[in-house]
This record gives sequence, C-alpha cells and structure tokens, in this order.
Amino acid sequence: MSTPTITVIGSLNTDLITRTNRFPNPGETLTANSFSTGSGGKGANQAVACARLSRSTPSSLNATRSQSTSTGPSLLPIGLSASSHTPNAEPSVHVRMVGAVGDDEFGTRLKDGLESNGIHTGDVRVIEGETTGTAVVIVEEATGENRILITPGANAHVVPSTLPDSLFTPPLPSLLILQLEIPILTVIHIITTARQKGIPVLLNPAPAVELPKEVYAGLEHLVLNQTEAQTLAAGIEISSTRDNDDGRLHDICTHFHRLGVQNVILTLGGEGVYWRSSTASEGTQRRVPAERVEKVVDTTAAGDTFVGAYAVGVATGQGVGRAVLWANKAAARTVEEEGAQHAIPWRDDVSLPKWWQMRMSG
Repeated sequence: MSTPTITVIGSLNTDLITRTNRFPNPGETLTANSFSTGSGGKGANQAVACARLSRSTPSSLNATRSQSTSTGPSLLPIGLSASSHTPNAEPSVHVRMVGAVGDDEFGTRLKDGLESNGIHTGDVRVIEGETTGTAVVIVEEATGENRILITPGANAHVVPSTLPDSLFTPPLPSLLILQLEIPILTVIHIITTARQKGIPVLLNPAPAVELPKEVYAGLEHLVLNQTEAQTLAAGIEISSTRDNDDGRLHDICTHFHRLGVQNVILTLGGEGVYWRSSTASEGTQRRVPAERVEKVVDTTAAGDTFVGAYAVGVATGQGVGRAVLWANKAAARTVEEEGAQHAIPWRDDVSLPKWWQMRMSG
C-alpha cells in the first residue's frame, strides 16, 4: 500500500507575538512582558501538524531532549529553531503545501521551516513586490488565550488561475485541507473541483465567514470551533429537548448534515470535542472530554494541531472516532508550549493507543 498524501492549500504568515498579563481595554496602553516572531498561518501550521504527527521525533531533537532535566511533557524545546533539524523517520503520510509568500526575508524563513519538517514546498510561490502575510498575536499569559489580527499579503494571490496544474491530476492526494485565510473564491473553486475528481476535502472554516450552501454538499470533513459554528449556522432552530448543551451541539451538526457534510467535528476548547457522522460506517456521535493539561501556556496552535492530527488519522484509515480521540490528545500537548508551529508536537510526543501504533506501523 502506497503512503497517503495530504495536500494543504492555505496561508503562510509570520507571527508577531506579544505576551501580556491581560488584554488591554479599548483606548488603554499596557506594557507587555515579551515580544517574539515565529512561523504561522493556518495553512502552514496545519501542514506542519500533519508532517510532525505522521513521524517520530528526529534524532537531533532526541539528543537535545536527553540533556534536559525537565519533568514536563517531551515537546520541542524552547529556542530550538525549525531549521536546526531534519526529519529522519519514515512518515505515515506525505505532506504537500500550496500557497504563496512575499519576496522578503519572512517568506524565505517560512519555506525553509516547512522543508525542515519534511513538507514539499515546490508549490509555494514567491510573489515579487509583495510582502509575506503577517499575524499580530496578543497572548494573555494568565489564561493562555489569544487575540489575532491578520494581514493577508501574498496569501491574497492564491487564486484559481495560479493553482498548480498537478493539483487535480494523478496521482491525486488522499485528502485536501482548506481554511479561509486565502480568497474565498479560491476555496470554493478547489472544493468544487475536488468533488468532481473524487478527492476528499477537510474544511476548517477559519476565520469564519458565511459560505454558500454548495460548499457543504458532499463535503467529507468539517472541523470548526464554537465561534465558527455560531457564524456559519446562524439562525438555525435549536429543537432538541435533551440536555441543553449536547442538544444544541447535536442540532448544529444536524444542520450541516442536512447541507451535505458527512462528518462534523466541533472543538470546544476546555470542554473537549463533540463529533457526529452521517455515514453508515460511522453512524454515531460522541462528546470527547478535554485531555488533562498541566498548564495552559498558549492556545494559538491548538486548533491547527487538532486539524493536522485528525487529517493524519483519517488519511491513514483510522476512522473518524479514533482520529478525533488522537487529535484531542495532540491539541492538549500543544497548549503546554509557547508559539504556533514551535509548539506542535511530533508523533511520539503524543501517547498512542496500541491500535493506533499497529495501524501506523503497518
């Protein structure tokens, strides 16, 4: 059996991160605790998550970790740059990134960082005269919560006419992953073409905007948080008479099933995950409690890590339920570290059930 390929089409950003004790009020100026830059963009983050969670930690990182006396989770050490290691383990999936960066230093760093994680970047275009996308991130240290402002830059140039011809020609990818940080018309075009070609699609509708109903028809996987669900499912009637919270989540999933989505996964932050499948092979729903976390440091990349881990799970045949369980574990490890891509764990950083280990090694 050939190794599955996951193609991620989306944004690449440089994160400008400020850490503060609390968020400022309107009109208020605060003195922050620290400032740093990092690699990000939901597309790039999800590609890195797919790559890392499909292979074991590189030996160069293991050597660094063996010198550490930390008793916390074994994650990428703070201060270790992405370019200082190269994955050396056989992955369970191949990962391809499609997107655009500017002709500046940020763009070069982003591409180098993806390649150091084993991601194919031949379809990441460099746009002359344009800046790389940026994200201004404010992290409240007391809670680990964040607020983010995005400037698209080169991401706005990911339009249908610039997509690589090879995207929809054999060999086709096992799964396409999309977000909404590139032009919406591009997202709609890709989903429509993928449906015609029989390529499964995972849509993570962030940042959330209202989408035409045809986007959902036949969509295999919809992964979204509560805020995004409120935007996309605004105005639906909550008719369930069961437990109020689970009843509301059930009705949200039913709304998207009626539009044609097969698997709906609602991430609930500290409350875990609620998922529901309309397919006969899954035919169930479940609330998965949040994983235990020692300390929430930064939630920036939690959602993207969840998407990447879930994608690896379904692409390798784990099934939706098992993929959700493992993605929940992976996201919990991410929030215990600072940063976006920097905080994403490798496969052996996340405890794997025996059934998962057997499937991954088989």
